[in-house]
Amino acid sequence: MSRIVCVLFVLGLLVTDVQHAVAQPLLTLEEALELARRRNPSVQVSRLQARQAQNDYALGTAGFWPQLSFSMGWTGSLTNTRQQFLTNPEPVVRNGAQARRLDGGLQLRWTIFDGLGQWARYRRLEAEATRAEADVRATTNALLAEVAIAYYNLVRLQQQREVLASTVAISTERLEIAQMRYNLGAASRLEVSRAQVDLNADQAALLRQEVLLAQERAAFNELLGRDPGTPFRTVDSIRVDPSLTLPALHEAARERNPMLQQARASVSLTHHALQELRAERWPQLDLIAGYTYTNLHSESGFMQESRTFDFSYGLSLSLTLFDGWNRRRRIENARLNYQANQVQLEQVQRSIETALAQQYAAYQRYLELITLEQDNLEAARLNVEVALEQFRLGTISSVELREVQQALLQAEERLVNARYEAKVAEIRLRQLAGQF
Repeated sequence: MSRIVCVLFVLGLLVTDVQHAVAQPLLTLEEALELARRRNPSVQVSRLQARQAQNDYALGTAGFWPQLSFSMGWTGSLTNTRQQFLTNPEPVVRNGAQARRLDGGLQLRWTIFDGLGQWARYRRLEAEATRAEADVRATTNALLAEVAIAYYNLVRLQQQREVLASTVAISTERLEIAQMRYNLGAASRLEVSRAQVDLNADQAALLRQEVLLAQERAAFNELLGRDPGTPFRTVDSIRVDPSLTLPALHEAARERNPMLQQARASVSLTHHALQELRAERWPQLDLIAGYTYTNLHSESGFMQESRTFDFSYGLSLSLTLFDGWNRRRRIENARLNYQANQVQLEQVQRSIETALAQQYAAYQRYLELITLEQDNLEAARLNVEVALEQFRLGTISSVELREVQQALLQAEERLVNARYEAKVAEIRLRQLAGQF
């Protein structure tokens, strides 16, 4: 009866795998990366922030354009007056006399010279926009690297599931052989019981792997910014690119690494911020022009109505002579900030070079490990075939067969893990080179 149950269990797993493969659409790595670019919230936020910095990068924000303002006002009053004139001995008394005044005007102010502060401000805004774009690339580069690693982790888990399913199949065959030998009187009931216990343990490991795979699929969907229950299937193998070279990676990193671009943009930004503050030491020269209209109507006084049109123009020169040493303090702090960013740039360069060297060494070792584990796997598979035949003939015990079976399982898992670790090292190298 147990034999029938085991066979049905294995057949059920195979049927389920086939149904899933047919029902679930294939999601390639390129499609997953494109989904993450478009739908991941962190990338969307960084893009919106970059758009804000790009909007601020304008001549008007830097102060190149003139400022034109319009003003208008109307006032009224009620006045009680008593006036005594030399020519008239009788006083003139007016109660509730109204006065109305309408003012309107245009004011133009254009900064002609401010110690080249406008140019420094414009370049600082450009550097801020550049750094914001570098932030987008850094966020995207890191995200896509994590998506690629998570994708191949799913491939690894699926391959490990297949390994466990293969182990269940071998354990099922072992149980059949033990049962057959027991029926023939060539084995004890203990061997059948051991085979059944080991099969149950393998089935439990397979079920736990199913749970882990389902959890990782949901987390991967969330990483792509879509519903966790969205069905999909990955490719069935991990292919590692063995052609990466360290000099080419160094060259790409110098040009495209987002963290390096961020550090360079920060140095440029603080440099122009320092130049902007230094420009405050110079006087500011403004061109001023204005047009004013006034309409006055009064029921008391010498002038009952007045209407004027005025056009004014001129230059305004201003210079702060003393501000409690605040300007000098701000310039000194800006200079220190500029130096700190230069040091950080050098530190980022060294960190990237170190990370490249470390990851490349690991990448090469994992490539060698893949070759070694492939040879080990071939030998382990041959050992299992021989051991099964020997167990069928009764020349080895059930325990010895289990040891050979476990050696095959470990060899398969080591090869799967070696390919995955080599792929992770390759992805990290490409991330450092800014290739995502």
